[in-house]
Amino acid sequence: MKAITLRIPDELRTLVAEAAEANGQSQSDYMRQAIEVHVKRVDPNLDRRPTEKNITLTSYERASLILQHQTLLAAQGHLPERPYDSEGHERAVEVLERGYEGEYPRLFPSCAEALNAYDCELVWDILDMFRVIHFSVEALGDNGWDAIGVKNAEWFGTFIGFDYQHERESQMAGYTEYLVKSGRWTEQEELVKKGTNSHRQMLPTYQSVLGAFKPVWREAVRGGRRPHLSAQELRKILLAAPGAQRDGAGDQA
Repeated sequence: MKAITLRIPDELRTLVAEAAEANGQSQSDYMRQAIEVHVKRVDPNLDRRPTEKNITLTSYERASLILQHQTLLAAQGHLPERPYDSEGHERAVEVLERGYEGEYPRLFPSCAEALNAYDCELVWDILDMFRVIHFSVEALGDNGWDAIGVKNAEWFGTFIGFDYQHERESQMAGYTEYLVKSGRWTEQEELVKKGTNSHRQMLPTYQSVLGAFKPVWREAVRGGRRPHLSAQELRKILLAAPGAQRDGAGDQA
């Protein structure tokens, strides 16, 4: 790991020192976390590796592939629940045969905006993080949330979905439902049944917590430990959430 020399005003250095102390971190760890969150990246050699080759499709390509898969399903008797639009397909044949280019956009209307590979991997990372937090708290016993020493620890440490009112988060919510229904991150099944709309913007909070979680989790994995975090490690992670505060009732070690 290479060092970077950074000159900052005394006032900012004081703020960094105070914030790092409040989070129970060294100033170096605090600054590295802040940079990771800001650029939305982590060390690619230590974190989840991105997809080897991102595949992007145009609206035309997506619509064509959808139709092909629907045809395969129909051939096996798995017809869609919505009525078959015979008139629409007849019009489409005529448009294509006659080459009415002005009508092409009607044949291939824009599907839902694509959720790019980076945002898909971000959803994976968020769900992975809450999976580790969930099982780590379970390992702490019946009073696991209280042992962390953070006010409202259960709220900060529980995945509550994404905000449907924000386009990017709405797409992430839909992707989360797809992932759970396809058999991944099944611990979120109850949330999916109730609905993944958080009714408030959550992505900035998740990213802040993720920035603290990743270095802690990497160290845990490197050490070959069981896949649970301690109360102290969980406290460090949850305190990275905006608005999170220490609770004197918890373990202060």
